Amino acid sequence: MACHFEFSTPENRKVCKAGEELIINVKLTLIHRNCKVAPQSTQFKYSGIQVLGATDWKQESPGIFTRQIKTKVLNDNKKKIMLSASRTCDKDGGYGVFTLDK
Repeated sequence: MACHFEFSTPENRKVCKAGEELIINVKLTLIHRNCKVAPQSTQFKYSGIQVLGATDWKQESPGIFTRQIKTKVLNDNKKKIMLSASRTCDKDGGYGVFTLDK
């Protein structure tokens, strides 16, 4: 993979409940450093949550970008929530998944 994703919540949660609002931190590390694909081109998919908003990507250091995504846990029949991020480029791109039991 040409880039790596890390996900976390501010309180390092292990479970969530329907109706709760969660902040999910996303960290994108560009392995090849000089990627031609902007962080804003990252594609997100989600299940079991509603995205309420997100910060812009912020460059923490060369090749490392972060953003926060505010979500609300849906009251559905799913046992987990899921947020995935993917990037496509000519150097294999990258993919990451965040899941949390509900």
